Amino acid sequence: MMDWTPIWHQAAAPAFAMGFLAGKKKTVVYSVISQVSGEKLRVRFSNHYGKKPYTIGGLTVWAQGEMHTVTRDGSCVFTVPAGESCYSDELTLPVTMGEELEIRLYYASKVMDSNMIEENAVSYKGNHTADRELPPPRREKYMEQYSLYEAIPGMDQIEVFTGQPSKIIVAFGDSITAMNRWVKPLQRRLFDAYGGDYALMNAGIGGNCLLYDIPGLMGVSYGEKGVSRFERDVLRFSKLCGVILALGVNDVAYYTQKTGAVISLEQYCSAVTDIVDRLHKAGVRVIAQTLPPRTGFVKKGYTPEMEALRVRINEWIRDSALFDYMVDADALLRDPKNPSFTDERYHQGDHLHPNQAGGMLLAQAYDLQKLTGEA
Repeated sequence: MMDWTPIWHQAAAPAFAMGFLAGKKKTVVYSVISQVSGEKLRVRFSNHYGKKPYTIGGLTVWAQGEMHTVTRDGSCVFTVPAGESCYSDELTLPVTMGEELEIRLYYASKVMDSNMIEENAVSYKGNHTADRELPPPRREKYMEQYSLYEAIPGMDQIEVFTGQPSKIIVAFGDSITAMNRWVKPLQRRLFDAYGGDYALMNAGIGGNCLLYDIPGLMGVSYGEKGVSRFERDVLRFSKLCGVILALGVNDVAYYTQKTGAVISLEQYCSAVTDIVDRLHKAGVRVIAQTLPPRTGFVKKGYTPEMEALRVRINEWIRDSALFDYMVDADALLRDPKNPSFTDERYHQGDHLHPNQAGGMLLAQAYDLQKLTGEA
C-alpha cells in the first residue's frame, strides 16, 4: 500500500537567542539519505514558535546532479503561517533506496523554529539554490566560539511516497542525540540489516530537559521540556513502533538542595513511567539509555549531589522492568578509573558530548533485534 514515510526529521525549538542571531538572506545546504524507494517527495515546514509568517525564498532538491524545484501552491517563493506547520506541494521525483539527496533552502526572512542536528550542513550568503557550483561556505563567529554547527530553520520533515512505508523508531533526547553522532551510525546499521523496514528519526534538542523548562533568553532555545513536547515530537508519527528515551542528563544539572529539588529521583521516575505506560498502551516498544557522565562539562555548578542523582537514576534504569530494552550509555562512555567522567577517548573535548568514536561505540552497542523487537 502506497503511503508517505519520513526519511529525515528534526524536532523544532525556538531559534538560538530568540532569533537575534538567526540569519536571513542565506542558503543552507545539506544531504540526506533515503531509506526507501519512492515516486514523490514532499517537505514539511514548522512555524510553531513564530509570531508572524516567514518566507522561504527558494527550495531545491539535487538528485544525481540534477536540480528539482520544490513549490507550495505552485510558487517557488512561499510563506509558512505563524503558529502552524504546512507541507510543500508534492514533487514528482523517483527516489532509490539508499540514494543521497542534497537539499538547498534559501531563507528570505528570519525563522523562529530551528535546531542544529546536521553537522554536514553549510550556509552561504544569498540565494544559491540553483547554482551548479557553490561558493565558499560561511561560518558565523559565534558558532566557532560555542562549537555550534549550522542550523536548518523551518524545515522539520522530509517524506517520500513509497510502496514500502517504514516503521518508525524515534530517538527522544538532548544535544547528545541531536548531534547525530550515535543516531546516524545506528540509522546506517538499521538500513544495512533491514533496508527500509525501519527508520530512526532524530527528535533530539540541544540543552533539552525531560522535566524542566530552562528560563532566560538562551534557555528557550533548549526547547520545551520533554513531557510537554512528547506528543508533538514522538506520538505524531503514524507508524511509530519504538522510542529510545535519552533525556535526563540536563535535568540532573538543575538539581540543587539549596533551592529545593527542581528534579528528584521520584519526579524523574514518575514522568518516565507515565511516558512508557502511554507508549506501551499504543503497542510501542521503549528503549532506555542510561545518562552519560557529566562531571567536567561545566566546572562550576555541577555538585556531588547532582552526580549522586545521576547515579541513582541510572541504577533505577538498569534495575527497572519497565523497559523493553536498555542500553547502558554510562557504562560504555565513562572512564573506568574515574566513572563520573567521560573517557577521554570518547568526548569532543568538553567532557560530555560524544565525539565520532563515542557515538560509534554507542551505536554499535545496540542489539538490533532487541531494538526492533524482531525475533
